[in-house]
Amino acid sequence: MKKLILIQLAVLTFVCFSQGVIAKALPPFLYTSTLESDEIYDKIKDSELFSALDKEGLGNSLRLYVSHRFEATAGGMAAGLTSAMLAGGSLGLLPLVTNDDLVLTYEIRVHNQSIASFDYRENFTQAKNIYSEGGLYTMDKEEKAWALSTVARFLDDAAKSKELMDLSEEYDFYFSDIENNTSE
Repeated sequence: MKKLILIQLAVLTFVCFSQGVIAKALPPFLYTSTLESDEIYDKIKDSELFSALDKEGLGNSLRLYVSHRFEATAGGMAAGLTSAMLAGGSLGLLPLVTNDDLVLTYEIRVHNQSIASFDYRENFTQAKNIYSEGGLYTMDKEEKAWALSTVARFLDDAAKSKELMDLSEEYDFYFSDIENNTSE
């Protein structure tokens, strides 16, 4: 009976891999992020693909690194310079207006070498007080909501990623016997 189930799983895995979609959970990954929100981590961990995601597996060589950065646009640089002069000249009475692209990057690293990277970009205009506690490069509610919405796109892209399929196959090749022996 065990052999029949294993054969069925092998056939199902082959069919899913031949269609270009990862059919099972990936091996354990260490999650690292520049974002202060746990919502993205929770949403990724709730997926079947990254169900073994962990924040505390510090010795793990497989990592999912989620980072964000703000990139100035051409129009945003001109508006930002004018806005900075006005904000500085008014001693902070006028807000600093920025128009930047928020770029969210999901990067898969193995032994600190990037094997796959997924970038998502959206343009946001912000008006911030130069004396605000959050700083000029923190995310507001609208940006956090957009960042959370990228998780579904990332999971879709990751499930179709050739690099992650190859990683999963290699991991299974080396470690499937170990996992099968511990589960019996």
